[in-house]
Amino acid sequence: MITVPCYHCGQPTFDGSPTVSVDGVLKPVCCSGCKAVYELIQDNGMGHYYQDRQQPPAESAADTRRVDARPFRSGIRRADRNHASLELYVEGMYCSACSSLVEKTLTAMDGVDKAHVDPLTHRLTVEWQPAQVDVGDVLDAITSVGYQPKPMTDDSDEVSPERAEQRASLKRLIVASLGMMQVMMFAIGLYAGDAQGIDARMEYFLRLVSLAVTTPVVAYAARPFFVGALRGVASGRPGMDLPVALAIGLAYLGSIYSTFTHGTEVWFDSVTMFVFFLTLGRHFELRARARATEKADALRPQLPNIATVIRDDKQVDIRIDDVRIDDILVLMPGDQAPVDGVLLEGSTSVDESVLTGESHPQTRRAGEEISAGSINLDTSVQVRVLRTGQGTVLGSIQQLARSAQLERPQMVQTADRIASYFISAILVLATGVAIVWSQLDPSRAFVVTLTVLVVTCPCALALATPTAFAAVHSWLSTAGLLLKNADAVEALARANRVVFDKTGTLTLGQPTISEVHVIDDRLDEDSALQIAAALERNSRHPLARAFADVESPGNASSVRAVPGHGVEGVVDGKQWQLGTRELVSGEIDTERRSVCLGRGGECLAEFTLADPLRIDAKRVVESLRERGFEISLLSGDGEAAVRDAAAELGIADWQAAMTPEDKLGRIRQWQADGEKVVMVGDGINDAPVIGGADASIAPSHAADVAQTRADVIMLGSRLEPVATALKASGATLRIVRQNIAWAILYNALALPAAAAGLVPTWLAAIGMSASSLLVVMNSLRLSR
Repeated sequence: MITVPCYHCGQPTFDGSPTVSVDGVLKPVCCSGCKAVYELIQDNGMGHYYQDRQQPPAESAADTRRVDARPFRSGIRRADRNHASLELYVEGMYCSACSSLVEKTLTAMDGVDKAHVDPLTHRLTVEWQPAQVDVGDVLDAITSVGYQPKPMTDDSDEVSPERAEQRASLKRLIVASLGMMQVMMFAIGLYAGDAQGIDARMEYFLRLVSLAVTTPVVAYAARPFFVGALRGVASGRPGMDLPVALAIGLAYLGSIYSTFTHGTEVWFDSVTMFVFFLTLGRHFELRARARATEKADALRPQLPNIATVIRDDKQVDIRIDDVRIDDILVLMPGDQAPVDGVLLEGSTSVDESVLTGESHPQTRRAGEEISAGSINLDTSVQVRVLRTGQGTVLGSIQQLARSAQLERPQMVQTADRIASYFISAILVLATGVAIVWSQLDPSRAFVVTLTVLVVTCPCALALATPTAFAAVHSWLSTAGLLLKNADAVEALARANRVVFDKTGTLTLGQPTISEVHVIDDRLDEDSALQIAAALERNSRHPLARAFADVESPGNASSVRAVPGHGVEGVVDGKQWQLGTRELVSGEIDTERRSVCLGRGGECLAEFTLADPLRIDAKRVVESLRERGFEISLLSGDGEAAVRDAAAELGIADWQAAMTPEDKLGRIRQWQADGEKVVMVGDGINDAPVIGGADASIAPSHAADVAQTRADVIMLGSRLEPVATALKASGATLRIVRQNIAWAILYNALALPAAAAGLVPTWLAAIGMSASSLLVVMNSLRLSR
């Protein structure tokens, strides 16, 4: 309960807030931070500050604040001083109009940059500028349009907001079911009385007790429908709750009127049945959403909450939120790294399966990075912290995937608009039905109009697309795929050609040096290797990994990548080139079986590299071809290497020695012919093509520029995720089409029958609820 404003800052305080002593009187403060500042001011002899200042400016706000912001503050993430974000749960949303209303309300606020609602999990992610907006303002804006924000909690002792909403839904369902059963018993007596005759006083009594039982069903169990309808009308964006609320409200009020005027018919049984089936459908929807959410959360690696760092030459355990860049972190065998860092000395093996999907240990030596989520396997090591929180490699990838999950694909936005138009059409249609029946048979006009409102509620149409797109995220995550672009699902589903790069894509991207051939006696084998290793030390190109284990005391300067050809730079004061013969000596070598090292226009040494194909590359290519995809291989490598790989994989359409411009031109040519192209590649060379293709997939080890432009990132050393991405996308589009087709077919059949007076109200309630539930369950097949 709100009491008085904080003595220091004026923000609202609540029961249990900290206190400070002011002239022997305890005054509440909102948090321990304000308490510390107050004590600091007093300790420095500046107590007159509180007497000289004016009344705290936020005092008036203390009485108007709708939500206690304190439970939410621990979940706030700050990218920097000017940007903050928060993920929270929004209770009371049941359709796309609800999520759209929340998003539009928040983004209309000055200082709020983004607001995205996940249609499946009802989780909201909002980003704002703390200098302009406080988290309390964000929470108040949500409650102002009728929804209840709930903090996300990782504490197993606390009830999650999803589970709390499920419990509330179960309570409403129990009330609705008990009410329906009891009212149906009374209805049997009324129906029998109509057929066989009944005393007027007994009929009046049965109607009164039906009213008494129906009232809590309408007031409690049906409350979410009325709240949603009023919220939609107030915001000017009526949702699917509006026709439902109208049907329930009109039937209930009409039954009351008929009861006290001794009319010929009451509809208490239809009201309770309608509320029961609607509530049952929404409860099952909540359960299904909760299962999908739990499954998605289980896929997210849980990093440790405590880290061991060295402070004042002692090892101390601190909260992960208190770890700072340049702290020295201690990792014991079996410990999971909570942050990104660089190994200070020695070496160890790490399990990077969280990042790569592969549990095969990787060796890390002094000076090399250990990523958050990696498990230290061998010995105790010390790591200097480089990145924390969302700044880590793992955090960045998860944030990219999470952002895509919160985005609304164009297909979902189109479905939302259609559903909103359909609601307006329903209201117009129901009015027309009422007018027609008032002329044909006034006694049935009311009942038929109610039935039309019930049977045509566009729940199934509104849920058809967003639930399918949300569910496919779970499938993709399970398969080791991180979706960065929400529209990529549709693009992948419409693709007919898959284009692969070779090195690092069809191959493992783990090349080894199989032979060193020194051409000029001015170099020996060790010197050639050391110069090459110095040039490739900071390169992300897959071929650079072949030189990673070479000990090189020298460093290269002025290093410049030459896309499609190699690198050049200065080592020991001399300009060197490493790459194709064309780069080193100007010669054209289409075979290009080796990498040349040279300077002054001469190739002084050659390195023959071997890079094995991914273990499942041939099987994946064959399966894609069997499913009707055209397969192409475009590579910047030499003709011999590309020809051999294409022959082994059975790819007939291949081209070698291609520059990035050549690749992009080929993609544009296919697109001009009407084809939809998916590019699978890594490295700087593939970035233009990845950006130009209709959809793109990059391995997790790809160069940063490739990952930035790619629509999907695949984890692990296998190529199977490519086939999975195409399969899942195609299945999603089929599910969406099935859902929309069913929603249209249902309304096409039910609407004429209801308008003709052939459908009883109770059957309309069952049909509408079953239709919506069918769509949700059909969509959730994707998550399995």
